[in-house]
Amino acid sequence: MKLQFFIIFLFSTLLYSQNELSGIVVDNADKSPLEFVGVYNQADHTMTNADGRFQFSSTSDSIIIYRPGYDKITSTFNKTNDTIYLNKSVLELNEVTVTNEKTLWQKVKDSIDSNYPLYPYKEKFLLRGVLRYNGEITRIQDLQGKLERRTLLYTQDIEPDKKDFKVELTNMRKVGLVLDENDIYFIFDSFYGLFMNLIPVNATGDAFDLTESTFENGEKINLNFQTKPEIANEKVRGYYIINTKNNAIEQFKIVLEFENNPFSENEDSRYRTISIDKEISLSKSSKTKKYYITSAKYDVRVEQTDKNNSFTSYYDVSFILTTSDNEDDFVVQKNVSTSKDLFKINYPYDQSYWNAQNQLLLTEEMLDFIEKVQDPNNEFKVRSNIKN
Repeated sequence: MKLQFFIIFLFSTLLYSQNELSGIVVDNADKSPLEFVGVYNQADHTMTNADGRFQFSSTSDSIIIYRPGYDKITSTFNKTNDTIYLNKSVLELNEVTVTNEKTLWQKVKDSIDSNYPLYPYKEKFLLRGVLRYNGEITRIQDLQGKLERRTLLYTQDIEPDKKDFKVELTNMRKVGLVLDENDIYFIFDSFYGLFMNLIPVNATGDAFDLTESTFENGEKINLNFQTKPEIANEKVRGYYIINTKNNAIEQFKIVLEFENNPFSENEDSRYRTISIDKEISLSKSSKTKKYYITSAKYDVRVEQTDKNNSFTSYYDVSFILTTSDNEDDFVVQKNVSTSKDLFKINYPYDQSYWNAQNQLLLTEEMLDFIEKVQDPNNEFKVRSNIKN
């Protein structure tokens, strides 16, 4: 009987053992670290931070490393080194500007119902916000929880509504300076504003020039777009990566640069947005055969001065979103407003959770910042839920 118990115990231990890997992903050409690289398998998912670093654990032995625009690596834990080199995909450029973009885009539109969930569903999320003032980090916030969406995409039949998102916050850490050196408070976006911004949009109209290239033996199309030269005040460029087998958008990137954007005024401050850069990755679920946003990045640069133009400062705010357990069956009990400035949300800090969290690692710069502002000798007013 004792022998039987030992065998069963040993078997269960082996069955649920975790594979673990920590490493860095770099560009094979210039050896620069690559952010926003997915490291995943059918069971688990993580991604690299701005240092290119990740920590991944899974009960499955398979491992996939992929970033759109680079060749995918499929391997196992034992065969993967802690430094991973990615090669850029070779694009087969067409010789002429796209002339059948309406046909291509019509195929994408015709496939929306079969490719994306246009109905309510639930998922889990991790959201990171980082604010820089003149290049220096001044705020970090990580929020983890459960999300219920009314739909993934909006169509002519589905109009946006303030009640489209329900959020149950389950973990949060935040630390940052309340005001900058000019006594200015930078307003973070809300859950609603961010989720609405992190949705692919149509950039294939008459205002754009489009070019097309293929890669992965023609299985993927890279559709590049940019505004026509005669459009002077706003420059927009980016691309879609489209799967030719099912006409699904698997990657969307758009960069908006505003030239001569007018200033808005708030008391003694004048400010304007000068650029927006967002990148969205969608992956197909083996369970539902639908595509979900697995990761997204949203960067905004704001220029700030005063009424006398006596100084010029820049804010750079960046949000990264990752999701998991898409369409799983769990309850979402709303406990936070989706219209509130994210940095003004209060929620207790759970040290054990954040010590174990490896979905998105803090960078060395972030760790240094947290240590610095938590110093009791720090002269600036700090808002934080992290307890030493």
